[in-house]
Amino acid sequence: MAGFKRILYVDADREARLLMQDLLSPHAIDLAATDEEAHALARHNSYDLYVVSGGGPESTSIALVEWLQRVDGRTPIIFCSSNVSARYQQAAVAAGAVRYFVKPLDPTMLRSTLTLLLKLAELESARAMANVQKTIQHELVQSPPARAAAARAKAAHAHECLLRAKAYRAFREAGGNRANFERLWPHIARPHDRQ
Repeated sequence: MAGFKRILYVDADREARLLMQDLLSPHAIDLAATDEEAHALARHNSYDLYVVSGGGPESTSIALVEWLQRVDGRTPIIFCSSNVSARYQQAAVAAGAVRYFVKPLDPTMLRSTLTLLLKLAELESARAMANVQKTIQHELVQSPPARAAAARAKAAHAHECLLRAKAYRAFREAGGNRANFERLWPHIARPHDRQ
């Protein structure tokens, strides 16, 4: 796994958040106590992995997983809960979780799953990057060779944004996630608004 990854961990229990922060180091861990905090963080940051704890008396965690899946569907989501009900586990997976852990967590199993999911995301992103390069090459070949200098200056930024949007779409369709795309294309404004 190349470099540190950014992970969002959501849990209402303060002690559990601090324990998870220690467990998942040396990665950069953002902590959220509520769905609202998680929404705000996910809107403004790119993550390589989400870990959502659920099953409390007023838990909306499955709804949070659904929302994360909608806004960042290529980033893996791990769901943790003390709820052992098969129906609840199926609901979490149906909402978008790729793995369900029953609390108390086995730290070794969690770390190995996290490592595997992050490596898989990197591989998908590498494959997506190849598609991005094909998309860019196609666009460059299709561009008219002789444009006036003034028109080029005005159209350059719009064209870069269009290329980035097409590249982002190809990257996502090929399995890349938003965090890896933004690391690869940090210099141009994002083509989309997050929900």
